[in-house]
Amino acid sequence: MTNPADELRQAAQTLMDLADAAQTDLDTGDYWKPYAPATAWRDGLTNGMGGTSGDLAAVFSPATAHALALLLRGVLSQAHESGHEECSSWCSPETCDLSAALAVARQINAASA
Repeated sequence: MTNPADELRQAAQTLMDLADAAQTDLDTGDYWKPYAPATAWRDGLTNGMGGTSGDLAAVFSPATAHALALLLRGVLSQAHESGHEECSSWCSPETCDLSAALAVARQINAASA
């Protein structure tokens, strides 16, 4: 079984790798050429998917994925510095940053498996 630190590291790296690949596609792929560079991600996904699913995907750009990966790494670093590297029974995503980050990491890791 992996530990919380490994789960956070894995999710952060997955996000970084996917964001880098998506950004390369955005920069070079023919699909994105009709759109203005500043809004290509948003406009392309909204146009391609439509509806609220497209709206949600549109806000989760490669830059957003990078920022979330950095946030996961930051929570891991803060948890390590504070000595709070494992969540107790009283921790929940609503009351504990580590628990919330782990909930996100576990969703990312499950989706990428």
